[in-house]
Amino acid sequence: MESILGNYQLNLEVLKEPRGFIRCLQWFFAMIAFATLADFSTELSFDIACTNKSLTTTHITSTINYPFRSGMILYTMLQLSLFRVDQNPPHKFGDSPPCGVKYGKDVKNQDITFPGSFASDAQFFVFTGVVSWLYCFVSIAIYVLYSSLYMDNQKQYPRVDFLITALLAMFWLAGSAAWANGLTGLKLVSDPDNWIWTHHFEYAAICFKTTHDPAIYLYPKIKECVTTSRGHFGGANVSVLLGFLNFFLWASNLWFLYKETNWFKGGKTQQQEETTSSEGNVEAANIS
Repeated sequence: MESILGNYQLNLEVLKEPRGFIRCLQWFFAMIAFATLADFSTELSFDIACTNKSLTTTHITSTINYPFRSGMILYTMLQLSLFRVDQNPPHKFGDSPPCGVKYGKDVKNQDITFPGSFASDAQFFVFTGVVSWLYCFVSIAIYVLYSSLYMDNQKQYPRVDFLITALLAMFWLAGSAAWANGLTGLKLVSDPDNWIWTHHFEYAAICFKTTHDPAIYLYPKIKECVTTSRGHFGGANVSVLLGFLNFFLWASNLWFLYKETNWFKGGKTQQQEETTSSEGNVEAANIS
């Protein structure tokens, strides 16, 4: 092995073969997939208007970005002042909630907290993309510089290449399906109308509505909580499509890699030997 690695020879013709050309496509689309998701961001926002019109409307904004953990970056705009708080903690009103609301003793969370956490789905997707991208570098380097590894009699590297490619194909399928499911949940909670009115003890207690018909705000000093932005998910949708495209590329390349292994050629050689042996028996029988 050391002698083989010490004598490399540049061979660009392999990139014209299916396994080399598809590997280049895998490198490109793996990079695009994880970069699209890691760079994605959008915003949701809602306003808290007071019954007393002389009081300022509170504007709550949450920036949604990778890795989509609960407790996003929250901003509060009060009297044209903008204050930024840390990413993980929820928005805190402190001792002066909007509109002068006084919470009941049963309210444990008086802050605004973004519900849900989709970090595991997104991080697994990005992990798969980064590992695939790095492996493409390694395999392309072997294809181009150490093509003799594919030509030796033992065929060790073609088997390893096939197994790793099969594993990454399964990772792409699992990661894309998981992130598609996580994105569905992210879109749901990115619409404040789905949670700001219905949770008295968490998320947005100040906007809680009673179950009366018609529903009214629990705190009379609150006139309304109005959603102003539900986010835009074009980039996230593209990342899901790219994930399944990567699965197709990695799965479709398995056949070309399998043909390079001695599993495929060994079966073919065994069949040829059996055919030759049967022909020899026929000839021997004819002579006798």
